[in-house]
Amino acid sequence: MCIAWIAVLPLFAGPDEPANFIKSAAVVRLRFVGEPIPPSASTSFWSTYVDIDERFGVAQQVPWCFVGQPQVAACDKPLASLAPVERARTDMGRYPPLGFVPAGIGTFVGPSDAGARAARVTGAVVACALLGLAAALLRRRGKSLAPLLAVATPGVIFLSAVSSPSGFEIAAAITAWTALWLCVAERWSRASTVTTFMIAAALLVAARPAGAVTVAVMLGAAALADHRTLLGTPRRDWRSWVILTASVMVSGGWYLTVYDANLGAELDIETRVEKLTTVVTRSLADLPRLVGESVGNFGWLDTPSPTLVVWTFVALSGAFAWRAFDPADRRVRAAISVAALAVPAWHIVLNRNYQDLLGTFGAQGRHLTPFIVGIPLAAVMRRAPRASDRVVATVVVLAHLWCVLVAMRRYSLGAGGDDLLGFLRAPVWSPPLGITGTLVVVAFAHAAAWFAFVHGVGRVADGVGTLADGVGRMER
Repeated sequence: MCIAWIAVLPLFAGPDEPANFIKSAAVVRLRFVGEPIPPSASTSFWSTYVDIDERFGVAQQVPWCFVGQPQVAACDKPLASLAPVERARTDMGRYPPLGFVPAGIGTFVGPSDAGARAARVTGAVVACALLGLAAALLRRRGKSLAPLLAVATPGVIFLSAVSSPSGFEIAAAITAWTALWLCVAERWSRASTVTTFMIAAALLVAARPAGAVTVAVMLGAAALADHRTLLGTPRRDWRSWVILTASVMVSGGWYLTVYDANLGAELDIETRVEKLTTVVTRSLADLPRLVGESVGNFGWLDTPSPTLVVWTFVALSGAFAWRAFDPADRRVRAAISVAALAVPAWHIVLNRNYQDLLGTFGAQGRHLTPFIVGIPLAAVMRRAPRASDRVVATVVVLAHLWCVLVAMRRYSLGAGGDDLLGFLRAPVWSPPLGITGTLVVVAFAHAAAWFAFVHGVGRVADGVGTLADGVGRMER
């Protein structure tokens, strides 16, 4: 399904994708930070100039002909046709490099449209590999894939298909939560499951400093569920704990020495909210909107998923969360409750931080998704494959297809209007493959996904799962 998104989206339609593309190109060329830019409301606290080919920097000029204007169709501005107006600048300059490496591999194609598309492809391959590892683990443990499908929302697949460290981060979080709940069910007795959790958690922490908070919530939930067996794992699987500990140390060091360098500055912003109670109440009132964004608000938050799709995934997630909660013992219920309460708590913390920095309520759905996905994934502890999984897979694939077509219409013709199919007859903008060619790719990608989920996922997953089991044997 990532293929469908890559085929449909205009270049740099992903949130902050120009800055991510430039940062990715810099990271793989060993320009990890760059020259700092003083913080301001118009740049960011993390912007730098990076010493790479200035032609990469023209990506910043591309999307403004349609970003923030949902009624306007996309437009083509080939990178080769644009002249640099400044040194290559990225608003992600101080972010940790790991999350940008997958997309960065594609930038070796060059500062061109082909390089931007290659960056999407290489980033999507890594994100999908992480999701495939979660599917492989469930398959090899005889568990249902349905909870995994419920959290692989259109928003998750969209972010995996554009140049965005959020796609890498969320995919790592999904894999880590999947392995964590299986570890709880197995009482941390299977080395391959523990190793999968530790590796995914280490990637999550290294990708973004906030990942350490997510992993702390995971371990806190696991301790509530069964602290005795958790405390015994460092003796049995000490190498895995070394991996996670090293990741925390590297991420913490980066945060204190690089990421945090400008955070002591305070901009003079009149709209800043000082009262914590106001931040809390407004954050809680805004939480349903961010859950909808987590399901899918594509582009630069101007192409939301259809309301029915949002409610479908909310209902699926709620059903799986209840399925995990209702028959569980008191300790496991406490663990699931901690995972659920972490979502609004983290939302409040984020908005408080945004108020301190920029005087805004800047939290987005993608910032909460690494926490949200952990709640329905708790169902993997008990749910075995069943006939209803076929229905879940069908509903999920059709919902993804609907969202892709909504985005295709938005970029081809602009949002709004009564002629829902007008983009098929007279598009203002067409994807590189044309409308017909793109529809063929979209249909084929979703048909293949449905077939894989319903029939072939076991054979596909076994190859990935062999890697996890092999690493587990090495642990022993």
